[in-house]
Amino acid sequence: MEKAALIVNQDKKEASAVAARAVDWFEKKGLDYLIEERAALQLDRVDKKADYEKMKKEADYIIIIGGDGTFLHSSHHFIGTDLPMLGINVGHLGFLTDVETEEVEKALEMIHAGNYKVEKRMMIKTRIFRDDKEVDSSYALNDYVINRDPDSQMLKIRLYINDELVNDFRSDGLIISTPTGSTAYSLSSGGPIINPRQVRAILITPICPHNLHLRPMVISDLEEIKIRLDNDGRVIKGSADGRHNNKIVPGDLISITAADKELSIIKLPDRTFYTILKEKMNLA
Repeated sequence: MEKAALIVNQDKKEASAVAARAVDWFEKKGLDYLIEERAALQLDRVDKKADYEKMKKEADYIIIIGGDGTFLHSSHHFIGTDLPMLGINVGHLGFLTDVETEEVEKALEMIHAGNYKVEKRMMIKTRIFRDDKEVDSSYALNDYVINRDPDSQMLKIRLYINDELVNDFRSDGLIISTPTGSTAYSLSSGGPIINPRQVRAILITPICPHNLHLRPMVISDLEEIKIRLDNDGRVIKGSADGRHNNKIVPGDLISITAADKELSIIKLPDRTFYTILKEKMNLA
């Protein structure tokens, strides 16, 4: 992989400084590169600016500089492509952006030498049906979240797996996540940690359930989840990766399955899942 495209979180000053270091490395090596349009202006490299369509056509891989939120937002532009993505962490906890800022040049050298792996990460697809017609859909690398409004009552949730009613309960909401998303919102709500490099599965994690016996579930990626809500006539929102919002009205059916598309993530050989988990979670 010789030609990279850089995407930079411009709200973080350190991200621009890291991007400038990457640009210097490319130029010293005589390698071509692209930069997302706004960042190209900021870095005074207008001749290298590119929109997402140009990146898809010309780049061999994508470098995303920011936090996990930046990675999630940017990665959605590349769903269904084989373009591998490298995340450089300028945030706090970085499970998707697991290369630290001081490791940038080392990481680029390793990629240039072919010393890396590309992991295929499963995604989930959510479809909203209203009066038996599909009205919206979304993909998520981390999770799909249904949350009640702060001023509304607890949601009444009917959960089906493969058309079989599994539970009928009240809670503040529900998180459906991938193994990649097991270290995100699901974890803070009591969900388990799953190694996304080894396991394909779907996690179901209730948010503050009224039923104290209710616990998170891990099911096969071959199964289908269906959800119906009784929300007292209020319109609520479901959110895919905290970005794509679906409007849900009473009577809607929410269907969630493993997606038919994946995302490719670059991983360096010295960064195993458990190494990253130990570092990020401060495990002894």
